[in-house]
Amino acid sequence: MRSSPPPLRLDGTSPWLALRSERTVARAEVVLAVGVLAWCAYRLARGLGPFPFYNSDSAVPILLMRGLGEGPFTLYYPLQDRYGMWPLLVGRAFHLVTPESFHILQVLGLCSATLPMRRVVGSAATAVLTVLGPFALSQLVAWNNLQAGQPYLWQIVALCWAWGACRIGFTGTTRARRVGGLLGFWATGALATWVSTLSLAALVVILVLEAMQTRARIAGVVGGVVAIGLAALFEGQIRRLYNWYSRISFGERYITPLLLDRGHLLSNVGEVLGATWRAGAMVPMLLGAGALAIPHRTRTERFTQLGFICLGLCVVPAYVLVFHFRSNGFPLRYFSYVTFWGIAAAIYGGVLLLSALVPRWRRAVPLAGLVALAAVVPAGPVDPLAQERDAARRLVGQEPRVLLADYWDVYIPASLAPPGALIPVGADSNLNRFPATLAEVRPGRIVLAPCSLDAADGTLVQRGALLRRTADPPIPGVQAPWCLHTVERAARVPGPRRQP
Repeated sequence: MRSSPPPLRLDGTSPWLALRSERTVARAEVVLAVGVLAWCAYRLARGLGPFPFYNSDSAVPILLMRGLGEGPFTLYYPLQDRYGMWPLLVGRAFHLVTPESFHILQVLGLCSATLPMRRVVGSAATAVLTVLGPFALSQLVAWNNLQAGQPYLWQIVALCWAWGACRIGFTGTTRARRVGGLLGFWATGALATWVSTLSLAALVVILVLEAMQTRARIAGVVGGVVAIGLAALFEGQIRRLYNWYSRISFGERYITPLLLDRGHLLSNVGEVLGATWRAGAMVPMLLGAGALAIPHRTRTERFTQLGFICLGLCVVPAYVLVFHFRSNGFPLRYFSYVTFWGIAAAIYGGVLLLSALVPRWRRAVPLAGLVALAAVVPAGPVDPLAQERDAARRLVGQEPRVLLADYWDVYIPASLAPPGALIPVGADSNLNRFPATLAEVRPGRIVLAPCSLDAADGTLVQRGALLRRTADPPIPGVQAPWCLHTVERAARVPGPRRQP
């Protein structure tokens, strides 16, 4: 017998037709979200982004990505365990050799965060808005997070994946999916912690809020706690490996001290609040908090809104308590992370508020937001490093040359020349990020150094090496001319300290 059609609803429409219409709208939303995501990725990935910036701190990790540095020394930012370098190791595995190619990898990583955020926020359109919206609305977010020398973008991406994995770990329909979600929470949490130890606070926030939102069983909560503990253990072990290798290879452990800033806590509160305001994080964070009062919201929506806010604020106590941040003057780059989550909270709250005000058009609200995002997403110049690349090209010879000068003068040309053509060495009283390169300053090698460093007789003593200027004419540089030298006495190469 043929089944009878479903009865009409009170408004005269068929439930089957309504369901079909709903699915059609959902598919259209996904198509539009993917299209806008691709367009934004194209705009953001051009050159070095909408607000291009490249200095020696950015060039150092690019050199690591290109193969400079070896062994466990590549696990963290060279000479400083400031943040983990796994994104650059990914770039090395893919044989990326230019700042622009790594920038494309950054944008692809950012776009990947929309996949787990779709599960968190409930729709593809809202996921694209919350992940890419802050980069279109805040110059500070785009400028700092897209720098190769800053860790915040990869921290944000890893935390987005950790959030999505934790959601699956508590809401998965099968035991296998829940276990897989918790394993993903551990893996992505380990990557986030490797990038920044402060990510542990964010992981705790995610676990607590997701457990409360889903009223998780004790077994799931214990699994989440174990995942965070294993992530912290993983980061601690690779940090020990890095310090061990540095000590046996160069006689030093390059540790960033994280000491409590005793006696300055009250003054630090004012400094941190002021920096939060200047970074543009305060207003969107308050707007996001105000959106919690929107009526008729689901439990999931309220806890997701609270998650955006808490993820941004969870690192702020560290800025107040740890001496390292005051010693650096509370620069706004630290607050680009907070600003990202604040703007994401405001965007998510705004979508929910407009959907509540016009319920009949609730599906159109995020779609309109996508159109607006596509219209305002900025793009950068195609080749912002053309002048610096030309200057580096003039320094290249037929054989590899050592580039010895001030910290801010050696790493940029070395990272823009062909791989291996220029070997950077920081001059005396400067940081030399790659201590192993001093072994290249050996008798017979050609060294490029600023002509102004030479003594009257054309000799130069740097890093214990004796160099003598050749008869070749100086090579024009961006700041000052470079002179060619030959090494007559080798440099002092760092090594493990001898035990007394």
